[in-house]
Amino acid sequence: MRPRGGPGGRELEPATDAERLAAVAAASRAGASAAESWCEWGDGTAINDEGVPILDRDDSLARDAIAAARLAHSSGVPLADLVSALARVEAVRESARLAVTVAMAGPRASARLLGWLPVAGLVVGAIVEPRTITVLATTQLGWALVVIAVTLMTIGRRWMAALLRTAAVAGAVP
Repeated sequence: MRPRGGPGGRELEPATDAERLAAVAAASRAGASAAESWCEWGDGTAINDEGVPILDRDDSLARDAIAAARLAHSSGVPLADLVSALARVEAVRESARLAVTVAMAGPRASARLLGWLPVAGLVVGAIVEPRTITVLATTQLGWALVVIAVTLMTIGRRWMAALLRTAAVAGAVP
């Protein structure tokens, strides 16, 4: 855990996976056994007889960590070296995920703004000419315009959502 909120911050932010891996590597480099090193991962991590951690998640990082532990146990390669390399890879992954989130913030905000613009236009129209609402609510042309506007808004929102989903998938980091 690390402090959050600047100097003297009291809240603790959970360590990232890269930081947890770095702690495992540091413990191993300091001479700790595999079992003692994997305790640095946190969450009460247990290991099996081969020094392989039993992680309560199934993602690429967990599979990579297990593979590194197996390789270290079977080949004699220092666990610290393997886990350090894995920590560097995970740090790059975390940075890329953050970059995608930041890059998507602008388009998401634009999509929200564009979604509300028709409503804002209707409000401005009603302020400028109060009969706007009367025409829309009481005439056939008004109803047709409302139906067309709602249809176009729905299509536009779905299209923007699809574009954002596609962009998020394209920028996803495994």
